[in-house]
Amino acid sequence: MFLLEHVSAELGLIQLLEKLFPESFKDVLNLAYFFVCDERSSYLYPYWLSEQHAPNVRRLYSTDISSLYQKLGENQQGAADFFDEWISLCSPSSGVYFDITSISSYSTSIDFVEWGYNRDDDNLAQVNMGLVCTKESQLPLYYQIYPGSISDVSTLNNCLKRLECFGIKDVILILDRGFCSKANISRLNGLQDKISFIQPMTFSLKLVKQLIKKYRRHMGKMENVFKFNEEILYRQEVSVELDGNPFKIHIYYNEKVDIDQRHCFLAGLLDIEKKIDTRKFESMKEYLAFRSDSIPNKFIKFFKLNRKRMTIVRNTRAISEHLAKAGYFLLLSNSKTHNCDSILDFYRSRDIVEKMFDVEKNELDGKRLRAYLAYNADGRVFVKFVALILHSYLSNMMRKTKLFERYTVREPLAELSKIRYSIIDGKILTSEISKSQRNILKAFNVTPEKMNLS
Repeated sequence: MFLLEHVSAELGLIQLLEKLFPESFKDVLNLAYFFVCDERSSYLYPYWLSEQHAPNVRRLYSTDISSLYQKLGENQQGAADFFDEWISLCSPSSGVYFDITSISSYSTSIDFVEWGYNRDDDNLAQVNMGLVCTKESQLPLYYQIYPGSISDVSTLNNCLKRLECFGIKDVILILDRGFCSKANISRLNGLQDKISFIQPMTFSLKLVKQLIKKYRRHMGKMENVFKFNEEILYRQEVSVELDGNPFKIHIYYNEKVDIDQRHCFLAGLLDIEKKIDTRKFESMKEYLAFRSDSIPNKFIKFFKLNRKRMTIVRNTRAISEHLAKAGYFLLLSNSKTHNCDSILDFYRSRDIVEKMFDVEKNELDGKRLRAYLAYNADGRVFVKFVALILHSYLSNMMRKTKLFERYTVREPLAELSKIRYSIIDGKILTSEISKSQRNILKAFNVTPEKMNLS
């Protein structure tokens, strides 16, 4: 646990939480440490704590933890102040990412828990969680909880208002494809003096189809080829106007991805066709029932009924339209300072926030809300967010120092937990520090002496 304490101090979390939550900051931090170290439910927290060197830290049992969550949830101003000061500490200067996910819940007494599009395919009501993180430090900046029925697009206006309130400016906002709509693009463009953005374009837009068709013959020319990391790509920059506003659309094409996508798609299509090729139907109703049972949803539009022969045939037009976009992706931006290369670099880093959602749900026990009262839920999500900051920092350091080649995030913490403390005559004595333990500490720029270890 001392490594997590060291990281918390380095990040300024201890000082910040103590300032804003003087009565409960130790409990918040230690619960966050527990979530980072242990995948078990929080009712086992006091037993985990008894195994740690944590003097002057009170044990919290289930009722105590619920009470803590309730108090944190009621202190909405404290949470807002935390985000404001935490963003100031992080000082984002290059790019921020925004995305949204679903957190399912069994509760029927929380107003925000509603039925909507569940991204985890759970047959449960949910809340939606929007998360913003930074490109340079790859740390989460803040989150916001939305009602479960609110769509991805509807959250964007609120997110932009928050970015303004928190003073986030002179950065580039990288959005998910789900936010692509004319209304959002217009809203973003209205803030172009304050914030730049990158928006992946959806292939359902007429403009995207027109651009791919128009510039297809240009994409194979040698003057448009470049290398991004180990990837060979073609690019084309196009100036467009949407609702009278100027934008740049960057068209990218990857030949290898084109071939792979075509092969994968056609292999699946032909496998289905082989199974249904000789089937004849007596009526449209029989055909629709068979189609529903026998053809995967993602392939349905690529087949149709030949009414004369009452057999299933290929929908060649739909197939051609689908294959026409293979290997392509388009990015729209209002940035005047970033070129094709830097725009692509920002876009390819967008999975940072997706990985954070994965950590939040699968490693920090955040897939379910696990609360039945609104303030209790708010407090629990806040503590999980603190844990996510710590987990993200550990992951970044392990990636830089190549510790991920040997360990998962929890394994170095488990290895360091083998160090035993004894206090004799007021002096802290520890067990011997092994070579692997010293290597772990070194990866985090920590010496045994700095951690009060000998």
